[in-house]
Amino acid sequence: MSTFTTSNTSTPLQPLYAGLFALLMLVATAVPAQAQMDDGELPSIDFAVNVAQHAQYLSLENADDPIAGFQRIRAGLNANVQFSENVSALVMLEQEPNDFGFQTVTPAVDFVILDVALNENLTFRTGSPVTGLMNFRGYSDGPVVQGNPLVGNSPADMITAGQGVKLIGAFDTFGFDLTINKGFGGALTTADGTSDTGLNYIGKVRFTGSDLVKVGAGVAFQSGNQGLVFATGDGDNYDAQVGTRATHAQLPNETILHADAKVTAGSADLDFWGGYATQSDVYAGDNSDYEALFFGVGAKLNLTDAFHLAGRYTYAGNQSDAVDNVNDAALDRIQLGLGTKVYDHAMFKLEYVYQNEGNTNLSGVGQNWQGVTTELSFNF
Repeated sequence: MSTFTTSNTSTPLQPLYAGLFALLMLVATAVPAQAQMDDGELPSIDFAVNVAQHAQYLSLENADDPIAGFQRIRAGLNANVQFSENVSALVMLEQEPNDFGFQTVTPAVDFVILDVALNENLTFRTGSPVTGLMNFRGYSDGPVVQGNPLVGNSPADMITAGQGVKLIGAFDTFGFDLTINKGFGGALTTADGTSDTGLNYIGKVRFTGSDLVKVGAGVAFQSGNQGLVFATGDGDNYDAQVGTRATHAQLPNETILHADAKVTAGSADLDFWGGYATQSDVYAGDNSDYEALFFGVGAKLNLTDAFHLAGRYTYAGNQSDAVDNVNDAALDRIQLGLGTKVYDHAMFKLEYVYQNEGNTNLSGVGQNWQGVTTELSFNF
């Protein structure tokens, strides 16, 4: 459970959010477990094992040689535990030996949540809930999400995990979730003012009453100096050898507005999303704000139960007043791919990717790049 203090608050609303947090915790701990297991009966536990191997061939515009080879492996042991009718948990022991610079296999808790069903419509979640503003699109993160159509993510996929709490509402035609959390490893707010990392506040709402079209929206802001922990995404599955997150757009991290929609027609899925992100007083000299616009569209066509085609286009542009030419301060990415089930538990994906970057770009690569990447994953 996350612990924080509210001294030296950076916003007059923060005591209100602290009160909301305390109320959520009180409600969650006060709800009795419905239909507890019989005496002596162990909780129900389901285990899953997964592994994935990636390979790539990327060519940078100003580089002589390609960046090619087997570049990413992921392995995990996951446990779903049902303690009672209304209390469950998910623990994911996952490791990517070359993720975040690590070169050895050392299993670690990659993701953990505990859910308390308050009633048939409301769920209280704590641990490391997913942090982001996407309502409908999936996120490519190895074998645990085989159903996502492409190998890599978009450069404006802002999603990760953070430590905190979430309230989830699920009704017949709409849903919502409210999240209060912070990033891993961030110092707590202290009374003497030496640390003011603050918290992330995230709210989403979605309307799901139509089988054809679903729409959603969300807003996120932060109260301290750490910034929104998901503004730079959680990895793209490409290795450009200039940093593990270099291919993702470095978007403003103070306030983000977001909207998305999903259209399902027969064997085809269409996804649309976009938003605006801001960050105050970024540019020295004129105290200009950092502002960015991003949007994207994706498509998946299921030709058979075991074979699909997919494509995605994403744009992210720096809209700040300090930028002379917004066309030079943007990047966009095209992704085209296919996926096929080798058998029930195995999936192979192939993707072509091209990223165009402006002179004053939002990414750390600093030049245009393209190539092919693959993923072979197993999930048992």
